This record gives sequence, structure tokens and C-alpha cells, in this order.
Amino acid sequence: MLINLKNFEKCPQFDENYFLYYEDFDFCRRYVKQGHKIAITQTISVIHQPSSITNKNPELKLEHSIYSYLLSLEKHTNKLVLIYRLLRITIAALVNLPINYKIANIKFKAIRKFIRHNCSLGRTK
Repeated sequence: MLINLKNFEKCPQFDENYFLYYEDFDFCRRYVKQGHKIAITQTISVIHQPSSITNKNPELKLEHSIYSYLLSLEKHTNKLVLIYRLLRITIAALVNLPINYKIANIKFKAIRKFIRHNCSLGRTK
């Protein structure tokens, strides 16, 4: 991600609620709503080396991914989309429970984390 800081009165910030995943999406959505231009180009190429740390714990990686996905849906879609996707993830976890308890439990953990986050903010979404 390249940012022209001259276009901002103050340094743009990432949302601290994101730990991993979707933070760049959220960043772009928030700043485009403020009238900034967001573009994709093929003239610049960056090679991204996957993190060896996140690959050491794929369960935690999945948990952060689901949590951040739900957070992004809450912030950038309507309530109906969030509820639909939340139900789909919950049903998938329930179906997965007898097949792969570990993965199902991670999905439930991410859902609980998302709900706790909303409750701590006093949201009723």
C-alpha cells in the first residue's frame, strides 16, 4: 500500500481493533468515504514474504481472519449482510463440530470474540 501523505491534514491511521487481516480493506473504505482516491495499479510490483510467525499457528490465523472479517462486515455493510454471514459461519462451525472439533471451536471462539467486542462497546448490532 502506497500512501501520499501530502493528501492528508494528519497522518492516516489503521483501526486498532484489527490485529491481522482486513485492516487494509477497512483503511481504504474509511478514507474513500472521506473523499480520498483509492487506486490499484499493475505498474508497481511488491513481493510480499508471508509471515513465518502466522504460519506457525494456523488456528490463531483462522481466528483472527474470521474476527476481522466480521468486524469489516459490521463496519462496511448493512446489518442483514452481517447477520447472514454470522449465521453461515455459525452453521458451518456446527456442521464441522463432529468432523473437525478443533476448527469448529476456533470459529466459535472468533464469533465470541466479535460479540464480546460489540458488547464492550455497548453496541446492539
